[in-house]
Amino acid sequence: MSDADALATLGRADAPMVEVLQALKVLDGSTAGFRTLRVGIAANVTVDLLGTYLRRHAYAAGVRLQVDKGNYDDLVGDAQTHAAAGVDLLVILPFFDNLQPGWETQLETLDADARAAAQADYLNRLELALQAAEAVPQVLLFTGHLMNPAVGARSPQQAALDAFNDGLADAAARHPQVKRVETAGLLARFGARHAFDARFYFRGKAPYTAGFVDQLAQAAAAATRRFGTQFHKVLALDCDNSLWGGIVGEDGPDGIKLDRYSYPGNIFWTVQQQFKAMEAGGALLCLNSKNNPADVDEVLANHPHMVLRDAQLVAKKVNWTDKPSNLRALAAELNLGLDSFVFIDDSAFEVEAVREQLPQVRVFQVPKALQDYPALVRDEIAPLFTAGGVSAESKGKTQQYRALAQAAEARAGFANQEDYLRSLGLTVTLQRDAQAQLARITELMAKSNQFNLTTERLQAGDVAALMARPDATVYSFSVSDRLAEHGLTGVLITEDDTEDAAAVRVHSFLMSCRVIGRGIEFAVWRAVVADALARGKQRLKAAYRPTAKNAQVADFYDRLGLSLSSEAGDGTRFYMAELATVQLAESAWVELRNG
Repeated sequence: MSDADALATLGRADAPMVEVLQALKVLDGSTAGFRTLRVGIAANVTVDLLGTYLRRHAYAAGVRLQVDKGNYDDLVGDAQTHAAAGVDLLVILPFFDNLQPGWETQLETLDADARAAAQADYLNRLELALQAAEAVPQVLLFTGHLMNPAVGARSPQQAALDAFNDGLADAAARHPQVKRVETAGLLARFGARHAFDARFYFRGKAPYTAGFVDQLAQAAAAATRRFGTQFHKVLALDCDNSLWGGIVGEDGPDGIKLDRYSYPGNIFWTVQQQFKAMEAGGALLCLNSKNNPADVDEVLANHPHMVLRDAQLVAKKVNWTDKPSNLRALAAELNLGLDSFVFIDDSAFEVEAVREQLPQVRVFQVPKALQDYPALVRDEIAPLFTAGGVSAESKGKTQQYRALAQAAEARAGFANQEDYLRSLGLTVTLQRDAQAQLARITELMAKSNQFNLTTERLQAGDVAALMARPDATVYSFSVSDRLAEHGLTGVLITEDDTEDAAAVRVHSFLMSCRVIGRGIEFAVWRAVVADALARGKQRLKAAYRPTAKNAQVADFYDRLGLSLSSEAGDGTRFYMAELATVQLAESAWVELRNG
């Protein structure tokens, strides 16, 4: 079996276990360049198969996992062991019925105090485990669910489960590297009859069938954005038979199918509600449609059942140009890579054209069985954007990106770029080691590709550890101007050089692409240099490490004013400057404030 055959086998949902294991064995022996991660598992039941299925979905994402399984119901010990082993990811899975033997059955007769005391025991151990795992970059905490979900909403079992999951949520909120993964929805879709195996549960505390363990592994892959390999930003939508039923140019705005009360309009109305929720969560929505612009604008403005309006759309390409060209134009307009795009169309021709010409774009076709469309959006498309949640500052991106278009129009009225930039009233608010911004800092480090000098992908635990170090500083900066509040859009991390006690070294410097080119990238260095001098440092060192996407910053340190000291064979460039004499590039039109 070749590597390609093995990957194809792992991608087949119906592949039997024997074939999955054979494919994993082939890939374990492969010399292909898989990125390697180490994962630890802590559970109060037996979940040996979870490691197998995590490895399955990781290989599909180009990642080779080393799995440390942990002991049975040893939450604190597992967390300590896994943290000491340096795992990149810790998976915690509490099985609710096994908090105590037959816990759901006991709940029928236990009083509230006894119930609370028993559940508090696990939650207290969880807190100790999370404290022990503070150095682990990312922790996935699965929520609890019932073995018998048919009990009533007012049952003692449901009340106890709700209290338990509230406790899990509180614990996760206290630790920025922890991300909750909901299991109740997984169980509801998969079905309890297919998810549990009572025989193995009572004999060996192994409650789950292989099929449901695979669902848990898929949820873990989604919550980690396929183990850190994907982060989509833009959803580009066709219109006819994708946003509404029918062809607006032939049927007219009044003839398209979008009535929420009747089929098939109710399906298109439902998926528009889903798209609207995605936009509110941070996804950027665009139109890519072969149509007369006036017809589409009429529907957007006046159709009584239209959910999406211009306010939810960051850009539109409504014309008779081919779809791949429109996607390229959208990418250029938004200053985003095509690999951050997802495209939906009902036409097999259009889908295949994009797939062939732009393989980096993720493409979906509207299902022929139209009733499956909402499930496609819910289960496959939406998780590409919002898996595991987004920070508050990542929401509402549409208005921020639309501000870019307004800026482009305003720029045309000025004699030169500097005059225009001065007119914006640019303000940068700088914070140091801001724990409250950990989630957004981590998100930005995961997403930023183009303006990223080293492309270090740190998790919340890594950033928190740097914040706690006396020899490191995590700078985060927010940008505003007269057109928009852009929020936290940049991160700069410095640490003392271990080989040169008189030097401070740049660990990471990255910015959101939507604020590039305004001088902000130069303004923040005033504070970095001042801080280093105040600590008695004499030199600033930095490096540019090339990737497939950051070529635009290849000469950034040259433009900043640092001197090139050496260059490695892989293209990495090393820079140095004497702090007492360096003349750094300035952007006097940017006001720098301390947060």
